Amino acid sequence: MREKAKNCIDCGSPEVVERKRCKSCVLVFNRERVKKYRKKDNPRYGIITCFYCQEKMIKNRPDQIMHGDCKKKMLAEKKIDYNLVPRTKDGKRTAGRDVIFNLGFNLNKMVVHHIDENPLNNEISNLMIISYSNHAKLHRFLETQWSLFRKLNNSNSENCWDILRGQLTTAWLEMTNVNVIKIIDIGQSAAEPLNKDNVYVFA
Repeated sequence: MREKAKNCIDCGSPEVVERKRCKSCVLVFNRERVKKYRKKDNPRYGIITCFYCQEKMIKNRPDQIMHGDCKKKMLAEKKIDYNLVPRTKDGKRTAGRDVIFNLGFNLNKMVVHHIDENPLNNEISNLMIISYSNHAKLHRFLETQWSLFRKLNNSNSENCWDILRGQLTTAWLEMTNVNVIKIIDIGQSAAEPLNKDNVYVFA
């Protein structure tokens, strides 16, 4: 016996792909369900004050400190646009990563951090090799400090922050007791594997 065709319970379309809904209605349904879940009285990670706009927000990740839109505004203020980062012809590496790669280093599970947060400045002295987890922690620390700095300084803040950023990076490395290794001082060979617990600098 032929099974009776099912229609979407929301729009009536016969193209049912998941339970009782068509593909487009499933997307809408799931989106609304997620919104409803995130608006619970007791969200998973609590309710915090956004570091940027100072408004109350639901914390959706354990490391979140501001709204997604606020982070975009903050990057715009700091004139950082990661969409402009040049990449190799095959698209596999950014220009900064390519500089380290060309020196012969294997960056397995490591990331190249730009000390001045300018992805276009790929001078070797501006680059730092750091693990993905420490890189994320460093950027969260700098984002928090930038938000606090922005509230206290209105004039000439950009030039002051450029000077302060490097000092804050050094302070973070000292606070977290991360082992910082100068490649030039120890003369480490590029063939030697990099330890993800260390931070490698070139100057």
